[in-house]
Amino acid sequence: MKNITFKNIAQKQVESIPRIRSYTCPLLKNKTNYKQHGTGVFVKIESKYFLFTAAHVLDDIEDIFIPLKNGFDLLKPGGEIIKNEATDNRATDELDLGILILDELSVKDILNDFIFLECSDIELSHTPSHFLNYLIFGYPTSWSKKSMTRNSFHTRSFIHQTNCIKTEDYTQYNRKEFLNLIVEYDRQNTLNLKSNNLSFGPNLFGISGCGLWYINPNDLNSSPKLVAIMNEWSISNRSKLFATRIDAFTEILRKNNIIKYKESSLFGFT
Repeated sequence: MKNITFKNIAQKQVESIPRIRSYTCPLLKNKTNYKQHGTGVFVKIESKYFLFTAAHVLDDIEDIFIPLKNGFDLLKPGGEIIKNEATDNRATDELDLGILILDELSVKDILNDFIFLECSDIELSHTPSHFLNYLIFGYPTSWSKKSMTRNSFHTRSFIHQTNCIKTEDYTQYNRKEFLNLIVEYDRQNTLNLKSNNLSFGPNLFGISGCGLWYINPNDLNSSPKLVAIMNEWSISNRSKLFATRIDAFTEILRKNNIIKYKESSLFGFT
């Protein structure tokens, strides 16, 4: 990373926030109270439009809505659901993968407020880095609320610069490096866009299903790449966050003959 400084990467991350925000949506549960339930990322692969999130978020799909028009409208998304079933329970589910293949009517409404990430900005077979060149962008429940006077929903995004832990440490969390990425949560130093300072971070319930984005330090002119979908805040160690690699999402779609996208070199579902 010759001539690349921490400041250069941090600047690129901040510049990338509006782009990442345009792909990312809050997922609400309970139409009456507008409870922030999870987060999702809109992705287009070939001619198909998807919402990528965590399986435990889609477990409640019948109650989920997407806020549109700054929270004044709510969309109940339609389409076909693909998600893994946990072998034991969701708390120990190392995959926790949820996909909604969006129908045409949902896509039309969503495009009024959001953009779908193109598959060229997905990075398969990603090699984890221990440098702070990753960004988490999601919507915590504790930073979300309904305005009773305006009858609309408002949420503040959680943005966190992070790094992957060492590969040899994955076993102590019962995760596999080829399937998961584990990153650090430095709660004492969370970016606060309101004050433009680092401050104490929030409780992270609600960010499940958001993206883990990689900034290539050797090519700061390139777009941020989606490398994983966040799905768990470690109970045993609150400084660790778990994610499912994006490869699992594309391989599940390939297995079901929904896309013919390139194959991951890490694994394949048979």
